[in-house]
Amino acid sequence: MDPELPKAYRYLDIQEVFHQWRHEEPGQFIFGGGDFNGDSRYDGVQLVVKHATNQIVLLVYLRGNDGQSFHWIELTNFPMESIQNTGIQVIRPMEISFYKDPKSDVKSRIYLMTDAINLFMKEGPASVFFWDAGDQAFQQIWLAK
Repeated sequence: MDPELPKAYRYLDIQEVFHQWRHEEPGQFIFGGGDFNGDSRYDGVQLVVKHATNQIVLLVYLRGNDGQSFHWIELTNFPMESIQNTGIQVIRPMEISFYKDPKSDVKSRIYLMTDAINLFMKEGPASVFFWDAGDQAFQQIWLAK
């Protein structure tokens, strides 16, 4: 059972996400799910619109201990027109290379211990949001500049 979207947000309309690169499937790269915080419960992620700002928001929900409550987290936001080139994919635990500083060419490696969220542009930068168990919060790393 997915939770009801908080009233501060709305789902994207089909015409807002109908782009050729999404393979003629409007929902492609708009939502997903996995165990983001390692508690063995199904969590979700989606791109939505925030009413107050009319911006796209990367919104995650973490399922509570009771399985019925949800904790909502805004990871980032960007202008509405960016939806034409922006998508998300859930990635499974794996080792990845990333830029510690998006202004530098030096790469590091990290092993993602839980499912994570790849936020990408069709032709542009990509980053991954992953759960940091020590900080009990999501962190962002850059895969491509």
